Amino acid sequence: MLTTKNRLQKALLAFFISVTCQFFSIGIAHADEIRVSAAASLTDVMQELNEQWEQEHPQQKIKTSFAGSSTLAKQIEHGAPADIFISADKDWADYLEQRKLLDSTSRMDLLQNDLVIITPVNNDIAIVMDKNFDTSVFVKNRLCTGDTASVPVGKYAKQALQYYGWWDAVTRNLVETEDVRTALAFVERGECKLGIVYRTDALMTGKVKIIATFSKESHSAIVYPGSLTARSSPEAEQFWLFLQSPKAAAVFERYGFTLFQ
Repeated sequence: MLTTKNRLQKALLAFFISVTCQFFSIGIAHADEIRVSAAASLTDVMQELNEQWEQEHPQQKIKTSFAGSSTLAKQIEHGAPADIFISADKDWADYLEQRKLLDSTSRMDLLQNDLVIITPVNNDIAIVMDKNFDTSVFVKNRLCTGDTASVPVGKYAKQALQYYGWWDAVTRNLVETEDVRTALAFVERGECKLGIVYRTDALMTGKVKIIATFSKESHSAIVYPGSLTARSSPEAEQFWLFLQSPKAAAVFERYGFTLFQ
């Protein structure tokens, strides 16, 4: 006959076994999970590439976090799990590499992009890319882009606006967002009549139209560097090589990206 003490010991043992099994089950479930932190502008193309990889490697699962490059870099710095980091500018890749959080031997410049001005598709605003252009259009309309101090698209936008001499006119109606997709959404909804985003983002929706493209000399080259992290897995290394392959290149180009030359 079991005593109360024996019953308690038996219950505790059963609980311990149950928890241990759950722990190992979770470990097994996530053993082949590849975690990618990628700039928000890569959302659509990466989702397609993830699906391709998972179809060919059904035992693996790609888990992707999309956000502004600054946000992702800070998350990785504070311990967020990531096997691969793809930034929309070199600064945030440099930031993590300087802190020894990237595998510098795996780092490479993967893609390039263009910077454009957009407006809602039914809007009739016209902008001429000339330093003598009448900037009253910026005084009358809100312009949305990424945070100009930290988010890559916002940093590129500020450089370009300063190059054309439009920065002072824009600042009074400037709306700065956490990433480029949020800026795009503001223009889609008409909350901002103007927006500065990447060409690839503008091409992803029928709710906006491109009304101007900034010249390449007006801002730093828009480069997407990528790298394995210092804590990446062997599976992640294979996926990173896949993203550099001709097969992946064809998908990137279909979404409007330019391969880095």
